[in-house]
Amino acid sequence: MADQILTMEAPASGIRLSVCIATALSREAAARHGLAPGSAAALAQGLTAGLLLAAYEEARVDVQLECNGPLRGLLVDGDETGAVRGLVRVTTLEGPPRTPRPSRFDPRPLLAAPHDERAGMISVLRAPRGPESAHRAAYPFAGADLGAALTLFLRSEREEGGEMALEVLCSQDDPLASVAGVLVAALPGADAERARVLGKPLRQGALCTALASADGASGLAHALLHSLDPGPLRRISALEPRFGCRCSRERVTRALKTVGALELREMADEDGGARLTCDFCGADYRFTPAELLEIAQP
Repeated sequence: MADQILTMEAPASGIRLSVCIATALSREAAARHGLAPGSAAALAQGLTAGLLLAAYEEARVDVQLECNGPLRGLLVDGDETGAVRGLVRVTTLEGPPRTPRPSRFDPRPLLAAPHDERAGMISVLRAPRGPESAHRAAYPFAGADLGAALTLFLRSEREEGGEMALEVLCSQDDPLASVAGVLVAALPGADAERARVLGKPLRQGALCTALASADGASGLAHALLHSLDPGPLRRISALEPRFGCRCSRERVTRALKTVGALELREMADEDGGARLTCDFCGADYRFTPAELLEIAQP
């Protein structure tokens, strides 16, 4: 299935549904960071969540998770154009054993300590374009379910609520066989409970079942809504997810200026230059001694 973020509305049912397929994107992110299978699958869920929230909010959104499991946390940053980037704190986790056939990835052993799924925090920053100021909301992270944690955010921050479910199918041969997520919410003025009752079944396996048989984002959307008899569906938008980093040589140069002139001169004289690597995309930025001395000038 090709990567896509598809948003549809069912006016007769008062439902808005966003479906995200992010398999190829997740594979690219795993390759950029050299991730072991478990770390790669956890990041795949985070990237999908960031894409869904950014499309729903029509703004730049970053999601930061701190957890007490061996992953320790992750950070993803997406925008309304379909660009997203992300990283995990621990890159070497193998994750639960994988079966020969694609099966459901269980993130709980990576996100929570054994017998303790309570500790952790998740924060969401919404940064719209234009004059509206950015807003960050933080909530406890419990249950080791990223989709459920972001559902709490949607229910708390939006009058129409929202339900999110995230799935990764993995196998022995392919740790990222399929990556998908769904965000369902009530349309403005509609009964929020209509969307709310869908959330738990989606997170408990309905999305996984549909993902195993659906063809593409449109097929997945229709499969998820089939049991609801939602009436005519109207396509609102379709985006192609992509790994997009905002780093640049100009940004790195501005960061170096904050180091201070003395430190920059020491780097030029003692280290023979500087090399900085972006944590999100792995891009290398090299500066010669002459360039560092120029940056150090007032």
